[in-house]
Amino acid sequence: MMKNSVLVIIMVLLVVDTLSAQITYVDQEVYGMDCAPCAYGLERGLKKMDGLQKVRVSLNDGRAYLDLAAENELTLGAIQEEVKKNGVSAKKAAVTVSGKLSKENGQWLVASPREQFLVSQATSTEYLEKMTEGNVTVSGTVDDVEDDNLPGQWILTISKMERIQ
Repeated sequence: MMKNSVLVIIMVLLVVDTLSAQITYVDQEVYGMDCAPCAYGLERGLKKMDGLQKVRVSLNDGRAYLDLAAENELTLGAIQEEVKKNGVSAKKAAVTVSGKLSKENGQWLVASPREQFLVSQATSTEYLEKMTEGNVTVSGTVDDVEDDNLPGQWILTISKMERIQ
């Protein structure tokens, strides 16, 4: 009986863990980073954020590559705000997000208590036609927004989608 109770608790925790959206990867385009000290300063600033597992800033690519820890509470808004604090601008980003796909008011989204990723109509019809509510991992591109108006809701054009069981 005790083994069954422990097994049920573990299963419930696993299900609850997959229900909230979480960013797992960000490839952030950075504008205005034109010298090695700028890139170094941005990398140091990003590394101070809790929840990042690996950070690499490339001056040549004009990008910050971020692998996020399995359990993190980071938002794309917080990451872009940190980029801004370091004197450069965050442009469009490629992201991977795991969470629950749902449809609200006719709009598909992957949501968490901290951020929402609205699925863009520019997403291929192959993915749009296959969408059903449930747990997913999606990858795609987030539209660029003005640095002074970072939203809690992003427009995501999906390029890859996998169901999570």
